[in-house]
This record gives sequence, C-alpha cells and structure tokens, in this order.
Amino acid sequence: PGGMLHAVDDVSFSIKEGDTLGVVGESGCGKSTLGRVVLKLLEPTDGNIFYKGEDITDLRGKAFTELRKKLQIIFQDPYSSLNPRLCVSELIADPLKANHMFDRDGRQKRVYELMDMVGLSRRFAFSYPHELDGGRRQRIGVARALALEPEFIVCDEPVSALDVSIQAQILNLLQDLQKQRNLTYIFVTHNLSVVRHISTDIMVMYVGVVVEKCPAKNLFQMPLHPYTKGLLSAIPNPSIDVPRKKVELIGELASPVELDEALLQQRQR
Repeated sequence: PGGMLHAVDDVSFSIKEGDTLGVVGESGCGKSTLGRVVLKLLEPTDGNIFYKGEDITDLRGKAFTELRKKLQIIFQDPYSSLNPRLCVSELIADPLKANHMFDRDGRQKRVYELMDMVGLSRRFAFSYPHELDGGRRQRIGVARALALEPEFIVCDEPVSALDVSIQAQILNLLQDLQKQRNLTYIFVTHNLSVVRHISTDIMVMYVGVVVEKCPAKNLFQMPLHPYTKGLLSAIPNPSIDVPRKKVELIGELASPVELDEALLQQRQR
C-alpha cells in the first residue's frame, strides 16, 4: 500500500576479474537481493548490469542461456537448496543435464571430477542430502556451481549455517578454487572476520544503499562511515583487558552526495 519497496537503490560498483568483493551489512539491508539481481535471478526495476563490458540487463533467449553458464550462485542454506529426492550424483549432474552437456557416461565422469575437486568422497555419490552433514552438503552446492565452468560466482553467505571448523574448510576450498580457475566472487556475509580473510575489497550496505567501499585492509584500519564503525565495534574481542568501544548510531542515513562529501572531508583531514 505504501508503494514499491526499494530493497536495493542507487548501487553502483565494479569488480576486477579474479578478485573477491565482500558485501557486509545487517539482515535486510539488501545484500542477497543485490547478488540475485546481478545474476538476474531477480529482474532489476531500473539501472543496468554489465558483464565484461556487455550490457546484459535485457539479454534473453539463447544468448542469455549461454551467459548463464558463466554466472553461478552458491546458496546460503545447503539443505533447503538441494532437492531431497535426488542423490549426490544426480544433484551435481543436474546443471549438466539441464544444459544438455555430455551423454550419461560423460556426465557421471564429470560428476566424479567435481566431487574430487571440492573434496567430497566418491563413496557419497549415491547418498541423499539428509544423510550428510552441513559441510558435505555445502560442498555439493559448490560442485553444482562449478559444474558449468563459470567465471563469476555469487557466494550468498555460504558458511553461515556451518560449524566454525567446517567454515574454515569451505573458505579455504573457495580460495583454492579461485586461484586455480581465476574465479571472481561476490561474497555476501554477516561475519566481518570471514570477509576480512577472503575479500580483496569490501562494500558496506545499509538500508539498501552502499555507504562505504574500499580495500579490505583499509576498512579495518580506517573506517569512515558511522555505520561501518558500528559494525566493527560489534566484533567480539576475546581479550578481557581491552575495553569495548560502543558506537552509537544516531540520525538518518545521508544521501549519496552528502555522504561522498562527508567522506572526502574526513580523508582530507
């Protein structure tokens, strides 16, 4: 009744090939929506999406089907994103089957290659998702995303549902695959420690807009926006000797123009 909800508004950014852009912010700020719009899983209501210089916003038909192979996503919940009626082998082969790649024997060979690639033992090939732990289920999601030899992957909080020890395994796997295959990532997460570890650049979102974007090291050494400072102050510190600094957020979000001017003044100081 109040009109259109602008889940993501006036957001503009670019990513270099082979880099990782970490996207952080509170729940509901538009991180996942942004990733899905970039992949055209959600249609944008305005603006343009460019991939390697080509405007893909209105791409349709066979051209878009071919492009889709290069753009993939790893979903947040490794259980709800997998069909419980299919075994591991069928789940990983599904993208290959949908795109009419390989014959039956060729698909099975490719499935085993992908399982080896993501560190999933072949003995689980005919197991079902409910028979596996969270880490192995997420490895299925990674294998599915890699099945079509993509160049760009949106990782939508891929480790948030996993134990800490399993998180480290999946993060290391994603980094190793990025180096081997020159992949480009958008990495959506709430965990600032994770995003610091894996990202080249970090983009901070708040109520659907970008309030700060800079190299990962700079964000932690010199945050500029009050919301970024508030996020960093919320990171738990295991030392009882270090006093916790609480950053209070007051007032409304400035417009992008006002924000740019304020950040420029801070940098000049």
